[in-house]
Amino acid sequence: MSKKLMHGSYRSMMVWFVFTILSLRYGFEIWRGGDSWQTGDWLINYSDGFIRRGLLGSILYWLSDFGASLLWLTFGLQITIYGLMFTLVSKLYKASERSLFWLLILFSPAFLLFPFYHFSGGFRKEILVLTLFAYFSLLFAKSSVSNSKVIWIIVFYLLAGLSHELTIFVLPFFIFVLWRCVETSQLELKYAIWFSVVFILISFFLITLSYFFKGSVESASVICNSLVHRSLDPNICNGGIAWLQEDASGSIQRVVDMFNGRSFNVLQFAFLAFLPTAFTTFWNKETLILLVVSVAFMVPLFVLAIDWGRWIYILAFMFYCLLLSSKVSVKLPFQFSYLVFGLIYLTTWSIPHCCVGGAIGSGIFGIR
Repeated sequence: MSKKLMHGSYRSMMVWFVFTILSLRYGFEIWRGGDSWQTGDWLINYSDGFIRRGLLGSILYWLSDFGASLLWLTFGLQITIYGLMFTLVSKLYKASERSLFWLLILFSPAFLLFPFYHFSGGFRKEILVLTLFAYFSLLFAKSSVSNSKVIWIIVFYLLAGLSHELTIFVLPFFIFVLWRCVETSQLELKYAIWFSVVFILISFFLITLSYFFKGSVESASVICNSLVHRSLDPNICNGGIAWLQEDASGSIQRVVDMFNGRSFNVLQFAFLAFLPTAFTTFWNKETLILLVVSVAFMVPLFVLAIDWGRWIYILAFMFYCLLLSSKVSVKLPFQFSYLVFGLIYLTTWSIPHCCVGGAIGSGIFGIR
C-alpha cells in the first residue's frame, strides 16, 4: 500500500472513530433521559404558539405523534447532522492534495475534535449552520456552485435560523463565499448581489422574530409540560427551555458577574485555534477583512452568553472550511522534527466551551 493510501486510510479511520465515540457517548446520554442543553434546546416547540428556536422541535414533536420516541428521534437527527458534517469535511479535505501538515487542521481541537474533548459543547444547534457552510465550501472547492444550489442553501439557512438565531452571526462567511464564486466565475455578479441581499434580508427577518418572539416564563412552562406529556423527565427543561425566560439584561449581567482575569484566556484559545493557518498562504487582505467583520458579528454573543469557547470554535470551524476550500500552500518545508511539534499541538490543549473564558483544556489528558 502506498504512503498516500495509508495516510488517507488512517485519516478516515480517525475521523470516523471520533464520530463513533461521540455517537455512543451521546446515545448513553439519551438513554439516561437526555441533557437539558444538548437535547432540551432541540425540543423547543410551538406548543404555546410561535417562538424562536422552535421549528425543529415542533417537527420532532409532530413525528413523535406516530409512536416514535421523542428523545431517540432527536438523537437520530443530531447524529445524522454530525454524520453529514464529518462526511462533508472529509470530502473537503480530500478535494486537494494534502501534506501531513494539514492534519493540524483536520484534527485541531478547534475543529471536528471540539466536542470530543469537551463533550458538553457538542450536539448544539450550531451544527446546523456549520454543516451547511461545510457543504457550501465543498461546492466552492469543486467549482460546482450554481444558482439553484445557492437557492437551496438559502432555504436551509432560513430553516437553521428558525431553529436557532445563532445562524445569523455567521452571515459574513456566506456572503464571502458568494463573492469568491464571482471571482472564480461560478456565479454571475448580478446573481451574487441578489443572493447576498436575500441572505441579509433573511437575517434581519430572523433577528426580528427572535426579538418579538423570544419566549417567557409561561411559554417555557407550556413547552416543558408538552414534553412531560411525552413521558420525558422534567429536568430536560432546565437548560435551553428554561433559558427562554431570560431577557437580554439578565444574560448580560450573568456575563459581567462571571468575568474575571481568566476570561482573557479566550485570546489564548483563539491564538491556538488559528496558529496553523499562519503557516499557510491563506491570509491576505480579503481574508483579514473577513476576520475583522466576522469577529465584529460575533461580539454580541460574547456579551449575551457565557459559552465563549463555543464562539471561538464556531469562528475556527468557518475559517477552517474556507481554508480547506481555498487554493493555498504551506510555507513550512517538511522536517521530521515538525511531527513532534504537531503531535504536541494536537494533543495537549483544548477549548472549554464555557464559561466566559476560563482555563485552557489539557487535550487528551483532560477529556470530559
